[in-house]
Amino acid sequence: MEPWLAGKHADLDPIRRLLACSLDHALADVRKWTPAEPGAAVAFHLRHIAGSVDRLWTYALGGQLSEDQLASLQSESQGAGDREDLLDAVAAVFERVQTQLRMLEDLDYREPRYVGRQRVEVPIGLLLGHIAEHTQRHTGQLIALSK
Repeated sequence: MEPWLAGKHADLDPIRRLLACSLDHALADVRKWTPAEPGAAVAFHLRHIAGSVDRLWTYALGGQLSEDQLASLQSESQGAGDREDLLDAVAAVFERVQTQLRMLEDLDYREPRYVGRQRVEVPIGLLLGHIAEHTQRHTGQLIALSK
């Protein structure tokens, strides 16, 4: 049963719960569909899923990207990779985000956050929704490639 129907993360409000359930669903799917020896295209999607969630979450917390995050972005297309290392990286980012989601207090989902070098203003609620949908989009691409 999908996480949102199974009652997972019921302690969270609907927006945070949507993101937490989306990450659970994506992790289950990438674990199921990532082949034993991921080629460059599948490895890219795994690196991009972990990296983009990490970067977008930094913006959601009100921060700007670090040099390490920028370097990670540049290395997402580095070729094939080890399945377990790639999946562990995704799982670690997802776990950190889900833990920190619970630490955010009294969110006003209209409150602005600033994304990218141009600091585009977006409401935090929209940013959290985008993290969920962007993760699902790349998960779907990974599944299609793996089939």
